[in-house]
Amino acid sequence: MTAGETAHSSWSATAARFWALAGGFWHRPESRRKALGLVAALLCMILLEVALLLRFNTWNRDLFNALEQRDVHGVLLQSGILVLIVAGMCVASAGQMMARRRLALGWRAWLSHRLTSGWIAAGGAAPPNVDGRIAEDARISTEEAVELAASFTHAMITSASFIGVLWVLSDHPPITLGGWTFHMPGYLLWLAILYSAIGMVVALIAGRPLVRSTDERQAREAEYRAALVRTRDQGAYGAESHGLLGRLFGDLAHVFDRQSRAYSWLEFFVCGVTRLGLGLPYLVATPAYLAGVASLGWLMQAAQAFQTVGNALGWPVANMPRIATWRASAERVVALATMAPVADPVAEAQPALAQPATSV
Repeated sequence: MTAGETAHSSWSATAARFWALAGGFWHRPESRRKALGLVAALLCMILLEVALLLRFNTWNRDLFNALEQRDVHGVLLQSGILVLIVAGMCVASAGQMMARRRLALGWRAWLSHRLTSGWIAAGGAAPPNVDGRIAEDARISTEEAVELAASFTHAMITSASFIGVLWVLSDHPPITLGGWTFHMPGYLLWLAILYSAIGMVVALIAGRPLVRSTDERQAREAEYRAALVRTRDQGAYGAESHGLLGRLFGDLAHVFDRQSRAYSWLEFFVCGVTRLGLGLPYLVATPAYLAGVASLGWLMQAAQAFQTVGNALGWPVANMPRIATWRASAERVVALATMAPVADPVAEAQPALAQPATSV
């Protein structure tokens, strides 16, 4: 299977083939224990951060209620609470970053060892540019997989937590404005879900061309790097080599321009959805405040919860470029393993997780 052929495969097929190749890291005895330990540490840091986000949500309510009542003591108290919340979030964020990086490095070491074993076993039968592809695609496919999995887990836990908040905040007396009465259980939640669903559909449509252009760009980058290495090693600095390098860079520039256009379309729609999300929560919550059935603190808490749920459910919108990058690299790793025999490292000494011995 070539890289071009894998570009037409589905997301699920790409993920299944990549997991068949790289999933051994997660169930081989030599790597599983440390990997699962890092996953557990990462999950704990995510749960801590979500808990602090929930506390920050109630802090919004308490602060603006104190402001509405001109309660100086209450404002000072909330200022101190904010310092503690921010400190906890900093610890959680730094802990997540360290766990993700250690996990990604360990997975990359395992996958690189397996691909390198196949490269060495293949000898001259290995595909071209194999050295650069192992170094770059193994890195991107593992690092992006860890980052995407961690951010998706964070988004799902956050949305599950704040869905309940929105439902409770929607339970207030009917809104009556200008002779018109409105009452709908959970209306803040339903509007947040609708807003996120529209943004997701738009992002999926706008981001579709990005996958192909990203895959082609990575292939052209690898070809250009390989040509530079051959020119250096062979000492062929004549007009022929200069012309070849110019042609390869021209191909790279053409694909880069296509990728830029795909990025621009996606950025256009993502920017619209994101900027709208900054003001829409306040507009959605304002009628209850104007009708006198909710306080200013409720309005700020509801707007922040609405925005949090929208951001969490809009995970595909924010991560579409990263998903496209991972898919392109994963397909190239699978293609590399298909074109060259890949050794099963069960009986081989595997590199340990590349990380310090200290805990997260």
